[in-house]
Amino acid sequence: MNSSCRPSSSLRRLACTVLLLAAGLAGAPAAQTLKCATLVPEGSIWDKAEREFASKVQAATGGRVKFQFYPGGVAGDEPDFLRKMRLGQLQAGLMSASGLGDIDPAFYLFQVPLLFETDEEIQAVVAGMRAGYEQRLLEKGFVLVHWTHVGWLHIFSSKPLASFDDFKRQKQFVWGNDGRLASWYQELGLQPVSLSGTDVLQGLQTGLIDALPATPLAALSLQWFRSAPNALEHRFAPLLGGLIVTKNAWSKLSEADRAAIAPLAAETERKLFAEVPLKEKEALAEMQKRGLTLAPKPTGDAEKWLALGQALQDRFRTHSVPPAIFDEGLKLLEARRKAR
Repeated sequence: MNSSCRPSSSLRRLACTVLLLAAGLAGAPAAQTLKCATLVPEGSIWDKAEREFASKVQAATGGRVKFQFYPGGVAGDEPDFLRKMRLGQLQAGLMSASGLGDIDPAFYLFQVPLLFETDEEIQAVVAGMRAGYEQRLLEKGFVLVHWTHVGWLHIFSSKPLASFDDFKRQKQFVWGNDGRLASWYQELGLQPVSLSGTDVLQGLQTGLIDALPATPLAALSLQWFRSAPNALEHRFAPLLGGLIVTKNAWSKLSEADRAAIAPLAAETERKLFAEVPLKEKEALAEMQKRGLTLAPKPTGDAEKWLALGQALQDRFRTHSVPPAIFDEGLKLLEARRKAR
């Protein structure tokens, strides 16, 4: 070959550099944007916590993992989230225990009425059953990134709640898609009225419903307490949830990036379990300033409340929560109470 046609050493070095860079890029994991839908309102404590978590994840992974949020139900309801995640249109969801229960009914344990009494009890059961819940979700195609505390349901009412019989006589809101709970209420002598969440305020204002279970944060932010200015101080049921990512999307993250996410997820979980109860106390105090009457559960009716709780728990164990899961949770709950 004529020497003038031979590549110079500098050209050869440039070509080698390009090839090495190309090989390195080919071996590097592609950046992933995880589209995450949720019903929590934009600017709420949960929205802020998740955006802070996402910012830390992006920094810790060098920008290889990003979250893009769709808050406030703009992507639909929780069944819509699941459908879109299974289709690959979404990769993540911040779900309630009810939504997670649509994936695996074991999560319904964390919405059983009159079972849990304190935040410490919830945390003890979550800690003891975490591995099992993670495995159950994984088998259904989802990764549980972290749990979240949504709050405690209290009974809010447009009428005074001086006794258990007052509660029993009132027309109780139940979610329109939960025919099972409505039928149980009827069996137990309660008066359920099935509505969508968007119809609650109108239902209270028109007398279609008299009472509803709601978290203090929801009752304050949605102004339900103005039409239901009476509430029981006693907690009716907890509401938990969790951030999940599809197994397919999670598997595309590098092992190093998944390892970087784990402590940040644990930090976010601890933060929410610590801050949400404090925010609830503030919400109750604020509503009391604006006219809410907060009544303790009438002690004279303790046996009636206990009987209602037991009847609902029996139905959840028989028809909703897998019995082995319910019994495991109850065992941990009783152990916590004995230790206390």
